[in-house]
Amino acid sequence: HSEQVNSQAKARLPKQEKAVAAGEQKAATANAEAKVIYRTVYRDVVKYVNDPNRTVCKFDSDAVQLRQRAIDAANAIPGFDEPAVQDK
Repeated sequence: HSEQVNSQAKARLPKQEKAVAAGEQKAATANAEAKVIYRTVYRDVVKYVNDPNRTVCKFDSDAVQLRQRAIDAANAIPGFDEPAVQDK
């Protein structure tokens, strides 16, 4: 009986190794995609305006792009906006 079990295990081994390799490849890809890039942004944001049209906001394209990239990065993280799990 043990010879039969061993032969079945040997027959399944390549398929199992292929499945493990595929899982490791997916993990490596996910790890590479999840790499965080930190950048310090220096920008003067304090401005005093004496203008009747002060409610009109015009953002430069760099600021809009930076904000959108931050939103996209946050949305790509699974569970980012889910509520915290409380311990009992």
